[in-house]
Amino acid sequence: MALLSQAYGRVPRARPPRRAISVFTAGDSSPSKNMDVERKNLSECIFSMHIDGDSTDVYHPIYHYASQVFASLRQPSKVEVLTRKVEPNPDPPNLPEMEEKVKRKIYDLAFSTLKYQGLLEDMLSESGYYSYDAVIDENHSIIMVILCDMLNRKFVKRPYKKGEACIPYVQELEEDLLSFSTKLNASLARNRIKFQASSIECLLPENIRQRDEKGSNMPTYAWVNQLKTSVSEVTEALREEGFSMSKTWDGIQDMENTFALDGHCPNVLVFHSGCKEDLTSHELVQEGKLVLQDKTTCLGPHSVKQLLNEGDDIIHTNVGSGWTTAHVASLTTQDQCTVYGFGVKGQSRVDQVNGQMRKLEIENVKLIQDSIFDVQHTDPRFKNVKVVLVTPQDSRSGITNPVEYMLQEGDDASLLKELSRDNVDAEKLDELVSKHMDLLKHVMKFPKVQAVVYTTCSVFSEENENVVTKVMDYSNNARLPSKMPFRMIPPLIPLTPRDLDTQKSTKFLTIEPSEVMGGCFVAVLSREDEALSAADIIARAAAKGLCDGPASKKDDDDDTEETTESSKLKKKSSRTTPRGYPTAKKSVSARYLKGYKGGQGSAEKVVVKSSSSGQQKKVKPVRTASQMFAHHFSSDKPAQPDLQPYGVPLTQATISRMNATKQVRKDNSQTQQPKPFL
Repeated sequence: MALLSQAYGRVPRARPPRRAISVFTAGDSSPSKNMDVERKNLSECIFSMHIDGDSTDVYHPIYHYASQVFASLRQPSKVEVLTRKVEPNPDPPNLPEMEEKVKRKIYDLAFSTLKYQGLLEDMLSESGYYSYDAVIDENHSIIMVILCDMLNRKFVKRPYKKGEACIPYVQELEEDLLSFSTKLNASLARNRIKFQASSIECLLPENIRQRDEKGSNMPTYAWVNQLKTSVSEVTEALREEGFSMSKTWDGIQDMENTFALDGHCPNVLVFHSGCKEDLTSHELVQEGKLVLQDKTTCLGPHSVKQLLNEGDDIIHTNVGSGWTTAHVASLTTQDQCTVYGFGVKGQSRVDQVNGQMRKLEIENVKLIQDSIFDVQHTDPRFKNVKVVLVTPQDSRSGITNPVEYMLQEGDDASLLKELSRDNVDAEKLDELVSKHMDLLKHVMKFPKVQAVVYTTCSVFSEENENVVTKVMDYSNNARLPSKMPFRMIPPLIPLTPRDLDTQKSTKFLTIEPSEVMGGCFVAVLSREDEALSAADIIARAAAKGLCDGPASKKDDDDDTEETTESSKLKKKSSRTTPRGYPTAKKSVSARYLKGYKGGQGSAEKVVVKSSSSGQQKKVKPVRTASQMFAHHFSSDKPAQPDLQPYGVPLTQATISRMNATKQVRKDNSQTQQPKPFL
């Protein structure tokens, strides 16, 4: 920058140095009344502030913390690259406990500064504010944050309120930038003319601008905690408070205080985007009956629910904020299912997530601080784990509102750095793909696992279908002979006609980012059905209401004896069947048509003598799935092709139609004419 000052002939101007951090109110008349405080005590000033929805209502403590977030995520400036004085960024700050709306303002300002970093640095250089300075000092981050807020306010001076908490060095830098507002505004106008931008947003890259437009009007999603209430009770309570319910999502776009039921997840409600602030402080949310969460994270828990049997345990690989784990647990039976959550770092984080679970009245979640890679597959704690929910730390390229997603899911602030760029780092993407594959391979090695649900918030095929396909092939080739292979099955989520038109394949679910929701990917890997035991099949059917529960042990013994006797009869009959004729095993339809008698419409009863009691018991013949669809795999012709197509199940209407007698007139002379009416 010294070369630039010599070229333009500008004289360096004394810029106010950074002073010790102190806080005073706008009503103080003399600096002697100021009270010096440390940085860690600045949160006390935030608690005393009233944050309004106005964009001009940004205070000095918010400038202070936003500058720290920006300093930890910013890219090297052009001056640092030219002078080769690039220093590593400091670690992201740990923000103190504060209200969520204040924290959202801090991250929104930092993320906006990251997106406009190149433009802001050009404005500071072209206006002469930075032309004399050869080294970027510690004030650079706070200057960039204040300038970005001035850009959003169109260089209108921010009004000071009585009693407002002020930091002296922030106030001096803000006044210094306001004195250059004319030159800074002129530099902005030159950049807009240069790039033919009709607005400031048009100076951003195309993909970032489109993502911001989709995320600006994104609906607010919330799932109902069915352990404390029901969907009908929540909807009734919302109606009593003035909310109106719409049948479709289109009905809530133009009207605030409206909501609708989601089409994919039955316990998820969709609200207008303007209801977010009201819902955050709503009684239902504070009591844990309604949980605000992005819809992209709700598809995984509902896919897991459809795969569960009674008594199955679940593993969640990445707990994150804990809301996804809580959603999974709320959809299960508390006393018969256990959810093991991994990825919780530190005892303080464990206590925080456990506090959330107690608030939601969830008792079947066990948090494990160890990494899932450090857990042995033969650990007896996971002997009943049948389903695994894999939610890896992906690129989050499908997220349309990064700040809101980061606050809800507890992600690291580095997410803002990646999503503020125009291009994607190929090396980091390859690193993420490698981690995803290792994680998926590891969870598929658990001996009792029958299904794996893999979900991401990415739009890159490298992280989605490529990972699932490669890992499935690898796992099937490396499996033991006693284990059945995995296969990809369609997602167990109801899809709309619009979803079916946009799907790339029927084996997985891909949702592109839109104004309705962010982009995500869902894939389900399940073992072959033969790997399921008879008890698992009966339990799954009973859980879905398709049949009764498992029979008693006495009934099982009787069925075993009857099966043994019937198998002996089958062997004896097969030996007496002449060669060249279709056997009973081949001719399925002939065997079942033989049991039907004309005009009765009921199947023949097979009499089997029980060896234990000596009594005769009538048992209906049982048709298995392999027998019903045997015609797809056998080339033999049916014994009676005129009566019924081979292998097609017989219904009562079909039996009546076959047994109906046909009236055929042999000769007109033999036909008896009716007598005339007398």
